[in-house]
Amino acid sequence: MRHFLLVFTILISCNFSNAQKLKVSENNRYLVTETGEPFFYMADTAWELFHRCDRKESNMYLEKRAEQGFNVIQAVALAEIDGLNTPNLYGETPLVNNNPETPNPAYFEHVDYIIKKADSLGMYIALLPTWGDKLDKRGWGVGPEVFGQKNARAFGNWIGQRYKDCDNIIWVIGGDRNPQENTNQVEVWNQMAEGIAESVGGYDETLMSYHPQPKEAGGSSTWFHNQKWLDFNMHQTGHCANQGTYKHIENDYNLSPVKPTLDGEPLYEDHPNCFNAKELGHSVPEDIRRIMYWNVFAGAFGQTYGCHDVWQMYKLDKEGINSLYVHGPWLWICPWQIR
Repeated sequence: MRHFLLVFTILISCNFSNAQKLKVSENNRYLVTETGEPFFYMADTAWELFHRCDRKESNMYLEKRAEQGFNVIQAVALAEIDGLNTPNLYGETPLVNNNPETPNPAYFEHVDYIIKKADSLGMYIALLPTWGDKLDKRGWGVGPEVFGQKNARAFGNWIGQRYKDCDNIIWVIGGDRNPQENTNQVEVWNQMAEGIAESVGGYDETLMSYHPQPKEAGGSSTWFHNQKWLDFNMHQTGHCANQGTYKHIENDYNLSPVKPTLDGEPLYEDHPNCFNAKELGHSVPEDIRRIMYWNVFAGAFGQTYGCHDVWQMYKLDKEGINSLYVHGPWLWICPWQIR
């Protein structure tokens, strides 16, 4: 009963949203608010926000990003860094027995809180239901792999139902994965998206995309461009400087039917260039600004920023991801609070 009442309260409070519901513009090039005002997607990447931050830290982070002019935060419910078996800071994991058909409401109470807090600041959450290693952990990620077609749709139904009245949700399927050939992965992601759309009230009631890995030409459009649930295309253009990211935007800008397009994961600030800090060093602000100008001038409807320390909510008691130096005189990866 306690969990039911909390979910009910969340849904009611979402009906009094400070963030207007977003939709695709009439010319299918960008997003607009309910009143028709153009919306420039200016996101920060905080993949581990739900998983590694408590409420005090979440408040500090969201308030700072709002002050800095960000209006979207990208975060993952079933998080990347051992998100199924390492509890959040309240001791909760997201799934009972790692079963997508039995989510743990106590874990999602913290997700609820952060979504509500973002809404109070007029900010949107680009919500990834899961990171991709929960379907395919080849290459990297600890998984475990828990999703198939049936339970992907069930989990989509559940999480869609929980947040169906929250106007500040932008749904993002995938999670740093390109569907593998000769597998059913495309259909698994389709089922998750369809489950969300079904519970939220149909395609017109959702705003949804897909977060891929880097690849040549199209990103999400490669597999999902003609799916009814996909409202805009998303790229990950990778973590190397000076790679002509605008070519990816241009590719999808010219597709038919016309859909908005965006770089959802460019080079992060303070990231080892091409994952080779020893020879290539780390990215600097000029690298990031160049990418942002390239993408927007090529036709993107906004841009995503990321800081390598912040997306993983790194602290000194954690193991840094993709970092050459963690301690000593050169702190290439610093606690996220001082960024």
